[in-house]
Order: sequence, then structure tokens, then C-alpha cells
Amino acid sequence: SPSTPLHPTPSLRAMVVAKIAKIRNNTLRTFRVTPGDFFYTPTVDGKPCDEGVIEVPPGFDQDTDGLTVPWETISSTGLEISEVKTQQLMRCVVGPVQSDGQNRDWLQFRSADWEPLEEQRWCALGSRHLLGTVGSAVDVALTFRDAKSDCTNNPSNLWEVAYFENASKAAAHNAVFLNIFDLAPALSIPNAMLCNTVFNTVGAFHAAIEVYGEEWAFYRTPNPTRCGVCKSLRPRHHDVHVYRQSINLGNTSLKDWEVRYLIRGKLATKWPGGTYDLLRHNCIHFCEELALALGVQPVPAWVRGLHETGATVLQLPWPLSSLSSAIFGRSRALSDRRPGDGESVDETQDSASVTASEVTMNSTAVAGVPPLPSSASAGPDRAEGQ
Repeated sequence: SPSTPLHPTPSLRAMVVAKIAKIRNNTLRTFRVTPGDFFYTPTVDGKPCDEGVIEVPPGFDQDTDGLTVPWETISSTGLEISEVKTQQLMRCVVGPVQSDGQNRDWLQFRSADWEPLEEQRWCALGSRHLLGTVGSAVDVALTFRDAKSDCTNNPSNLWEVAYFENASKAAAHNAVFLNIFDLAPALSIPNAMLCNTVFNTVGAFHAAIEVYGEEWAFYRTPNPTRCGVCKSLRPRHHDVHVYRQSINLGNTSLKDWEVRYLIRGKLATKWPGGTYDLLRHNCIHFCEELALALGVQPVPAWVRGLHETGATVLQLPWPLSSLSSAIFGRSRALSDRRPGDGESVDETQDSASVTASEVTMNSTAVAGVPPLPSSASAGPDRAEGQ
């Protein structure tokens, strides 16, 4: 367990939710997973679980939804994991650790009698929110693997073969992620109150698509004719926006070079930075089009909600349109400013970052990307800033 000094956790802090997105069994043993959170109804590959219990035979490798590790303060059983043959049982819960001075929630292992187990393998999930009704969510994968041979007379204990890890690390190499950011630190708490693990309504978000380890997003550029599609220098990091969570949209059938050709050779010309509009043509609209082209699930409605609502209100007749201008006009003005200008509630990337990571419309400038067909290469001009 952490060796940092004891730091009491305020009662107003909301816990982080650990959502199990995948279960895999790489052993020859059979396990059972019994949910302990009455707020959620678990499914395996879209199908409800029989009596709420998930049977995990050897070779099991399935996606799950609605399966969480419950908070220790509201669950009398925790998430129960048992082995069929030995009848060993362990409980998993989420809660703080007294010796942790960073106010984080931890995914913890407990015995059937609630004694701590394998404390060195407890997972730090993230910091709690001060005022949010519900904390953030972290997707994890549960994997059973045994370094010992399954044929020995002294097999490993259950708690020695159960491993939790970030779900993105366990995802397929061709998985497509929607990375969601709060527009600014000041909006993290309102977003947490409006969109959390109990309900999702609307929120002020920035979004990007991550595929094959590369993150792509759309920004306003100082030069309106410059390409607005940019590859991030570091996925899931941004100088202005605050990373919130990632959603696995599914696996693409395109190869990595096909994805780069799709973005550089086809989409980039359609998304110049000058066409950026906070409500009608923004980063979320770009993610929708890219997700469709990649053949994966669409952007969830709760991510699109605020922009769609704002765009609809702006189309209303007078006098409602005047009221909407007062509400959304300020936001549109802010979107024209760079972070260095003092206002950070926007979706503008600073010019240095844009120059460093902007997409080149000439696909031959990047190794591994095939040249454009002659009919396309005569079309758009090369993007500036390269």
C-alpha cells in the first residue's frame, strides 16, 4: 500500500467508478464473477447475464458492459470472484487508502472475510471530485493468468491469478477510441455533475479520435485556409483541455496505412481551419465523420448534446434567437481566441502545436503512406506550416 502520510478524505468527495470492459481467462481453470452493484445490469457481448453471474471458462475473452467494481461504502458483498473447483473467493471494491495523501480511489482486493489481499497490486484509479455528484469512470480489463503450470499439485491462489489493467492496454491493436476532454479545468465539475456513471445529459467537451496509437482532432487555425486536422503530439494530453475518459468505439477493418491515407488524402481537404464553428462544424463533428469512415460506432449522444442543442436554438425565430445570441454569442467569441490570449474555454490549439503536428495534405511527405492517385494529387494545395 502507499507509504504517503495519512490524509483524511472529505465526505463531499465522490468516488471514481471502475467499469470492467473486458474479461479474459488465459488459464485452464473456471471462474465466476458475481456483480455487487445494484445500480447496474451487466451484459456480456450485449447479452444479459443469467441470474447476474458471469461464468468464465478457459479461453473466455468477451466484452462486458454495466459491470462495475462497487464502492466499499455501499456494497455488502463487493464484486465477488470465485473459482469453481477450489471454491476460493475474493472480493473487489473501490475506496480510499488511509496512507495515500493524494485523495485517490483504489481498486482493492479483499478476502471473503474482508481482510486486505495483495495490497502491492491494488490499482490507483484517480483523484476524487470535490463537488461532483459522481466521480469519473475508469475502464479496466479483468484477466486471469497463472505463471505456474495449471497441472501442478500446488496451483496459485485465486487472488494471485486475477489481474486488473487499463482497458486500453488490453484492447485490440486496431481498436478506435474516442478521447473526451473537458473544454477547460473550470468545466470539469459541471461536466461531472451533468455526465457521470449514473446518467449522461450534456456537457462542454473537446473530442479526438485515437487509432493505431495516433490521436487526430480538428481545430481552428490562425490561417483560415490552413488544414485544421491535427495529429496530437501526445495522445490524451492537451495544454488547454482536460482529459476526461476514452470510449472504445470498436475495431476498424482498415490497416494503419489505410487510416493515414484516409485522413491525409480524403478528410483533410474537407476540414480547413477557417471552417471551424463552435456549434456547427467542430471537433466532435470531425470525430463523427472519421468514426463513420472507420466503420465503428458513432459518437455517443451525450458528447454531442450541447453542440446540437446550441445549433438548434440558434435556428429559432425571433425573439428566441436574440436570447440564444446572448447565451451562445459569447461562446462563439471565445472560440476565436488562442489560449495565450487569456481565455481558455475554447477549442483552439496554439500555433506552435499546430505547426508541429498539423496534417500535411501531400501524403508523400510522411513515410509509409502511399502517394495519392493522379486525379487527387492535382486537387488541394499543400497545407501551410510544414
